[in-house]
Amino acid sequence: MDTFDRRPVYALRWTTGITVNNTQNKSSVLTTVLFLFAFQIILSAEKNDKPALHVEKETVDFGRVIVGTELFVRFHIQNRGKGRLLLYDVAASCATCTSILSSPDKLEADEKGVIEARVLTAELQGNVDRTLSIYSNDPGESRKILHITGHVWSPLELKPHYIYFPVTKTIDSKKEYRVEITNTTDEEILLSKVLSNNKKFQAKLIAEKNKKKHTLVVSTVPPLEYGSNKGLITFNTSYGGLPTIQISAIANVNPPLAFSPSRLYIKAGVLKKPIRRYFKLTMDSKEPVEILEHSLNIAGPTVEVTERKLGKYIRYAIFFPEGFRVERDLKASLTVRTSHKQYSRLNLPIQAYSNVSQRKKD
Repeated sequence: MDTFDRRPVYALRWTTGITVNNTQNKSSVLTTVLFLFAFQIILSAEKNDKPALHVEKETVDFGRVIVGTELFVRFHIQNRGKGRLLLYDVAASCATCTSILSSPDKLEADEKGVIEARVLTAELQGNVDRTLSIYSNDPGESRKILHITGHVWSPLELKPHYIYFPVTKTIDSKKEYRVEITNTTDEEILLSKVLSNNKKFQAKLIAEKNKKKHTLVVSTVPPLEYGSNKGLITFNTSYGGLPTIQISAIANVNPPLAFSPSRLYIKAGVLKKPIRRYFKLTMDSKEPVEILEHSLNIAGPTVEVTERKLGKYIRYAIFFPEGFRVERDLKASLTVRTSHKQYSRLNLPIQAYSNVSQRKKD
């Protein structure tokens, strides 16, 4: 009897305990669901507050044009986000043939803008695909690439269509470069009046026995300058719509002293930890060179010499301490004074970049 009387009571307590636990579990699940729902709303709101770059047409095709045509291209853009869109830079893949005429610095929510570019086709040939890179604070795509495509044709085929002399170490270098010119049409095309806009280059045209072929001979005229010597060679044609052909000439002379890379970049903002930026000063001089001193024009960072190889190079590092503030408009430089007559003072630029990829390297 005692056993029979105890069992219902035990069973009742056990059942009641389960009921209480189920109620607690439901309450806990409901709280979790509400929390996740609220968190999702917050994330959604934060996402909606961010900018979003939209380009109406990411590829512009200019069709088929004759060489020498000057083209103007427009890209229509819009900020389809809720936050302010900042456009840090618009960079062309071909700096010599493409220039950015105008672009907005910022766009508010739903605001529209236009990026205008000019393309010079004088030194282009065949199928062309030039790109523009937009760097912005769009969190989904900090770099957007646009394309300018088309076909550039010419009645004259140039092989090669550029003049690039081999790199030399001496400014007294005298070199010759030849470009074969072929008339691809059935009509006679006369070539005349070949000119160079730089006295460091001289050019002449040689007519072959085959009237459809000419040879353009370009020579360097020493002494050249250290670094890059650039010139533009032009000649006239009798072909309608194509009065002048132009071709670039480049002759590079390695300087006796040079930084590598030629400039340093550091991200704008307050540094959360110390960092170092490494670079090298290469020496390729016939005369002995002594480094007299080096100095920075900003307070805080310090210069370290990490390696020396006499007469060859010096490896440096610039140490930026924790907490150092890099201003967005930072334009600092390291100055190195040497005993070299022509390169007695060398400057290494130090610039800031924003929260986009480190994009410009020399």
